[in-house]
Amino acid sequence: CITRRKNAVYHSAVVGKPPQEDKAMGESITKIFAPLIKIMKLELADLWAFYEAGFHNLLVAGVRQRYTKEAVKTALGLLGEGQLSLSKCVIVVDPDVNARHFPSVLAALRKNFDPQDDFILLPGTSQDTLDFTGPKINRGSKIILDATCGNTRAKSEPEKTIILNLTMEHRVWENTLLAVKTEKDSRAVLTELLKKPELQQFKIIACVSPDVDLQNDISLIWGIFTRFDCEQDIIFGQTEQRGARLVCKGPMGIDAAWKSRYPDPVEMPTEIRQKVESRWTEYFP
Repeated sequence: CITRRKNAVYHSAVVGKPPQEDKAMGESITKIFAPLIKIMKLELADLWAFYEAGFHNLLVAGVRQRYTKEAVKTALGLLGEGQLSLSKCVIVVDPDVNARHFPSVLAALRKNFDPQDDFILLPGTSQDTLDFTGPKINRGSKIILDATCGNTRAKSEPEKTIILNLTMEHRVWENTLLAVKTEKDSRAVLTELLKKPELQQFKIIACVSPDVDLQNDISLIWGIFTRFDCEQDIIFGQTEQRGARLVCKGPMGIDAAWKSRYPDPVEMPTEIRQKVESRWTEYFP
């Protein structure tokens, strides 16, 4: 038979700015399947896809390395497993780093990441259908960032607080990431920032759009990782051609500003918000 209810509540999901309904679903899937992947890859200590970045845009893996650069092998292997193959940015860290805590991941990048040896670009790959940053639907590129210390522990250096004199609104996160808010010509702004000697101490410099709240961790991760294509929007201040290899030096620049080819962001209309709020006690008496 077919049953119905008067004034029924229809359950549906609308994907938009995090956190929304996919946070619970995505994190549950990660918790369910991560133990299975560990069986396949014994060196894998932890695996976490960040909901703040829409899951597929940022994947962090903790790896117990038994030989040099095994973490890179693990990252490449993860990019060949099911929907993990749609991951855009894969960062590998040591097993003692909390892969689920972005500031800890940034700290690992600050300590161990050197783009000359630890930056891998995979251009012209498949991409998630929901990712609009590539040249066309289902096409894009990927990067692997190796933030492991390798088989030898790097010497720790005293932490220094970075103080900047920038006129643009900005945020320094973990002395690793410099995020700058810009309204126009983001590529030119980013190019100039990458040339500044006083900014060479950063591992990542990102330009974001005015709608990104720099002081909100969720908004900043979302505003960076969902708005760039690795091949088109990552640049370095210094590059050198060595045979077929392009060696990159200095901070990794990310042009994460909104592009004209992107679709409009999903925003909940004010009238819908007001309707839901006015009837909230009916939904959950």
